[in-house]
Amino acid sequence: MIKKIVFLVLVCFTAIGFAQGYEYPIIKDIVTDNAGIFSAEEAESLREKLTNFETETTTQLVVLTISSLNGQTIEDFANKTFNKNKLGQEKEDNGILILFSSFDREVRIEVGYGLEPYITDIVAKQIIEDTMIPEFKEDAHFAGIDKATDQLINFIKNPEALEKFKELIKERDSKQDRIANIVLSIFGFFFLIAGVFVIYQSVKTALKIFKKFFTADIGLIFFTINILVYTMYFCFGFVMLAVVIFGILQKSGFDVKPFIASNTVLLLCVSVGVFILISTVITVVDLVVKHKTKLSFSLFKSDYNSFITAIKSIGSTNGRSGGSSSSTYSSSGSSSSSSSFSGGGGSSGGGGASGSW
Repeated sequence: MIKKIVFLVLVCFTAIGFAQGYEYPIIKDIVTDNAGIFSAEEAESLREKLTNFETETTTQLVVLTISSLNGQTIEDFANKTFNKNKLGQEKEDNGILILFSSFDREVRIEVGYGLEPYITDIVAKQIIEDTMIPEFKEDAHFAGIDKATDQLINFIKNPEALEKFKELIKERDSKQDRIANIVLSIFGFFFLIAGVFVIYQSVKTALKIFKKFFTADIGLIFFTINILVYTMYFCFGFVMLAVVIFGILQKSGFDVKPFIASNTVLLLCVSVGVFILISTVITVVDLVVKHKTKLSFSLFKSDYNSFITAIKSIGSTNGRSGGSSSSTYSSSGSSSSSSSFSGGGGSSGGGGASGSW
């Protein structure tokens, strides 16, 4: 037993030491193909394009491919690699890193602080989903990355193109929101109808039980059992109604989540109290005022036929409503024509987007 404990402690310390001493890639080429997914011609053409772009704009758009993330998240790996290599200019923070992991089938566009207002998370996400992922699914890795760099270069050099792209994203998102609202409205309508039906059935049956109790047809024990069952049934309907009502309020701009979180039990207690009070008042008024019946009670008497009928009605009512690789990386995989590449001192706070295929 002691040996097992010692072994587990050693494993934990080893894992902690590995995490603390993990070496992230040192990027010495603007196109570093450690995963070997590019041909020599593809890597050179991409390198030439990105180098020219940096010369024109000072923005560093860097491509790094790796074989594996070694169990890390791509967001953490990309951010730490970005900041270790200080991509982008020091005061501009205008670096972008495209990280591609072949084994994990994940890609990320990591954006420096200075470019986050332009290449927003949503823009990066759309580039990944619309441009990169479709090509990656066809194993056209170079094509996906090459097209993505074309888009990023165009957006940075041409602000009008970027604004048009953002407008297209807004239009598509608004269309998706409209579809989602229609679907939610349909579900909300059925929830509303179902909630009203359940409440109606529970109140209707409860009134019969109250009437039998106030006329001594059933005793207190049977009355309590029946009312507990239909109170739960009523609460179920109340929750369905509450979901619809609070959903409408939330969509209307009211932040109801804090209220729900702090008042759920209170709302249920109030609803149960209202349920019992209304049933009692209606029954008493019906018996005493309308039918001039004298109220009487029994503690133990029970009308078994009425009790069995009430229990069966629960099932029938429910039936109707229910339909409703290693940690060391090398840059030697790419041509040495740009071996003097180094970051300009920029940093990233984690802006960007990730995707998988």
